[in-house]
Amino acid sequence: MSEQVQQEVKKEEEQKQLTEKQEETKKEEKKEERKTQTKEVEKERKKSTKKEKENFEMVVNFRRVFMGRRTVRAKRAIKLIRYIVHRHFDAEKVIIDPLLARAISTNGKDKIVRKVRIAVKKVGEKTYLVRLAIKQ
Repeated sequence: MSEQVQQEVKKEEEQKQLTEKQEETKKEEKKEERKTQTKEVEKERKKSTKKEKENFEMVVNFRRVFMGRRTVRAKRAIKLIRYIVHRHFDAEKVIIDPLLARAISTNGKDKIVRKVRIAVKKVGEKTYLVRLAIKQ
């Protein structure tokens, strides 16, 4: 009889261990689900932080443009404006108004202005028009 009792005790212990393992795996799965949910929430929050305004004004500083060769400053300034609008608004296409380009390089392509105030307007889906903002 003692052997039967010992076998029953072993079986009960094995069952307890199996249930404990199952509980541990369930806990781990729940933790993984929580992690994936929090990652998804963070991604959605990051996407929603992009500016969704139709009309937006901002000042662009061309301090970084002045480093390097003088002959390409105007071109680099235009590229910087495109990059900033792309970064802030997640734009695929950025249209720059010719008046803005002319205002940047009023004194030639090597003597550009230090700062410029721009107005960004949403034209289509992920398409933005950048104009020179005039103070009223």
